[in-house]
Amino acid sequence: MKEIMAVIRQSKVKQTMEALADIGVTSVTIHNLNGRGKQGGNIMECVDPLMSTDVECVSKIYKFPTPSSMAVYSKLTKPVFWVPKSLLDIVISEVPEDLVVEAIMKVNRTGNKGDGKVFVMPIADALRIRTGERGDAAIV
Repeated sequence: MKEIMAVIRQSKVKQTMEALADIGVTSVTIHNLNGRGKQGGNIMECVDPLMSTDVECVSKIYKFPTPSSMAVYSKLTKPVFWVPKSLLDIVISEVPEDLVVEAIMKVNRTGNKGDGKVFVMPIADALRIRTGERGDAAIV
């Protein structure tokens, strides 16, 4: 058994789910989350070029007060808007992991920063709470 976690753009979830269904993956847990990678998030200056560079926290955009309020607790010189992403959590036993990773990569690779990440981890055991089934039987 393997667990595959894929952090992808929210706009690619539907296409990714279709690609996974095409190869026989039917059980996926989806989490909506915010984060940042090498791109460093979306700096508020990109949204508001008139913002001063020497402030710790200024919210000129009233629709999104949360990211700028987070800047109060960080060492950032400008508030950062975390990038919205989706996390797909997939546990497989029958579908080959290479096939799953390939399907995710094919849909999500644009060549631009922010395409996402895929993590593959071994699963020691699984247990279906309702029936008590263990191992592969618990995830099918």
